[in-house]
Formats: sequence, structure tokens, C-alpha cells
Amino acid sequence: MLLLGQYRCLSLSDLARHNMIEHNASLVHRDDNNGAEYAPTRVDRKLLAALCAEGGKVVPNRITLEDAANIRVKREAECGKLDGLHAEIARGEIVIAIGVLGGKDASKNGVGISALHEWMQHERLPTGWRPDHTQGLYQTYKMAKYVRERMREIGTQKPSNKPAESH
Repeated sequence: MLLLGQYRCLSLSDLARHNMIEHNASLVHRDDNNGAEYAPTRVDRKLLAALCAEGGKVVPNRITLEDAANIRVKREAECGKLDGLHAEIARGEIVIAIGVLGGKDASKNGVGISALHEWMQHERLPTGWRPDHTQGLYQTYKMAKYVRERMREIGTQKPSNKPAESH
């Protein structure tokens, strides 16, 4: 509630208050570009399709932590870099989805693209999904740390405009 700047009543719609918990560069919601207090909450189908299209590069038909790092870097390149708090929240969103929906080996094998698509599009647990493990805070932290470190590495690997030296 502190992150929302509210100290009494809380509604789920309050989670969309711009620049509180909600942030730009969301994976499936458009940015707030008009200064509104609340950001768009409707899932943008084009962003969802782009998210799912970026998966499967490491493990077929799955979005892994490696994919998540690439996805976050790409989205922030499109929308602008996030401040530290909102960057951590953004990483946490995808990491929690991978960790909870992907099963006990999610940190290695990721989450099925179809399960993530259903979760994001309908904002509910995928049909037939059953928990098989506890996704604790420490495991989530380790996964988010991996994504953060990979994002840094990806950011430093951007191609240079300098021609390669020949020997």
C-alpha cells in the first residue's frame, strides 16, 4: 500500500496508478503517454503476440529466464529505461509468472508459451494448471537477479558502429 501512496482502502484498479507499482515498458500493456493517473489496463494483443514470439529461443515452446532478459531489454529499448524500483518490479513480474506457472524446474526450463499467453491474456491461471512446488521469495530473488545480470550483459553487447580491425 505504501508503493501506491494509499493508506486506507485499496482496490485492484489502484494497481494501475501510473508510476506507483505500474510502470512504463510493461510486457502486455501500453504505456501511459497522456499523463493520466491510471495507465491502460487492457491487455494489448500486439504486445502479447510480440512477447510470445520472443520465446522459444532457448527451449522450444517455452519462455526461459534468458528469453525474459532479452524480452525486457527489447521492451525497455522501445519505451525507455526504467528507474531502479520499476525495473525490479518489471523483472519480478515476468520472473514470478515463469516461476509459478513453469513448474519446479522453471528456473532452468522456463514456462510454456501457451500457459504464459493464457495467464497474460485472460489474467487467470491456465486451464488445467496445478501447483507442483512453492515459489518462495528467495527463489524469485535468485531468478530476478539472473535476469538483471543477463540484461546488463546484453546491454553491453550492443553492436558497435566502429568497423572491425583487420590483422
